Amino acid sequence: MKKITLLFLFSFCTLIAQTEKYDQLDAIFKTLETTGNGMGGISIYQDGKEVYQNAFGYANIEKKIKSTATTKYRIGSVTKMYTSTIIIQLIEEGKLELDTPLSTFFPKLPNATMITVKNLLKHQSGLFNITEDDNFATWMFQPQSRIKMLDRMVKNGVIFEPGTDTSYCNTNYILLGYIAEEITGKSFYDIVQHMIVAPLQLKRTYVGTDRPKGDQEAVSHQRVENQWEVVSEYTEMSAPGGAGAIVSTPLEVNKFTNALYTDKLMSQAFYQQMTDVSTGMGMGLGGMPIMGMQAYGMSGQIDGFKSLAIFFPEQKISMTLVSNAYESSLQEIMMQVLQVFFKN
Repeated sequence: MKKITLLFLFSFCTLIAQTEKYDQLDAIFKTLETTGNGMGGISIYQDGKEVYQNAFGYANIEKKIKSTATTKYRIGSVTKMYTSTIIIQLIEEGKLELDTPLSTFFPKLPNATMITVKNLLKHQSGLFNITEDDNFATWMFQPQSRIKMLDRMVKNGVIFEPGTDTSYCNTNYILLGYIAEEITGKSFYDIVQHMIVAPLQLKRTYVGTDRPKGDQEAVSHQRVENQWEVVSEYTEMSAPGGAGAIVSTPLEVNKFTNALYTDKLMSQAFYQQMTDVSTGMGMGLGGMPIMGMQAYGMSGQIDGFKSLAIFFPEQKISMTLVSNAYESSLQEIMMQVLQVFFKN
């Protein structure tokens, strides 16, 4: 009887502590909403299930559509984790190798015979970052053919020899998306559906189009005379492709990252290579210790959207924070969340 009583008291105290924790998390996002410093959503996933969710502000302030747990957002460069996973799956299927040269697919690109798939995955190709192209702000809003994009990559050249340095570069992941299309004969949209969405039974993850569609896909906002106004121009997703074209929800991003460290999308051996950040970056992600725990993840920014997805494999925890209107740093907000969540 005494053991049952002690167990009950322990469970009761744990429940109170968890309630207080979630109340404190609610307060963080309530403050963001009431002060007008941000709108978006967050999901925390632990041991294979969502343990916390919050949606704050509006998916579309003009239409008065409130954000909900199912609101979808452009996740920008968080897409790179998905593209990396697709390439690794193709390698494990024997359709590609880490040492396959870029010239196998696109021989006209500079240093194509020297640049490998691994160089692209690890941001060590030396190719010029195409989003720094002088005319990027003009052509990013227009549909882009692969030929046009490749011509720009040829024109912009290289900034260092392959494998001699690490430099974050969207060109690498646009090319990896093209390589996946070449190998499979499918569009990047269909590849994501077949290799990521279907196996994980995701319902709100896909490659976006020219602008947000429907009431359940958030639009982004910008400050104009101290008020949030809807952004009118959006990147045509044929431009960023494998580097930044995916749309998803915080929960479904967490389901994806959870699948990474639970071996549902690749072998443990390749997961170890993916998360090897000894050269500065892993394959489609970064990694560093946070509060004494090893964390991996990626941030994204596109068209007034920001995203931050991190996961702690040893603790079996994933956290994704997204925003479609912000005046506060997502990293600072996430640190507040971490300090509350891990304090007990």
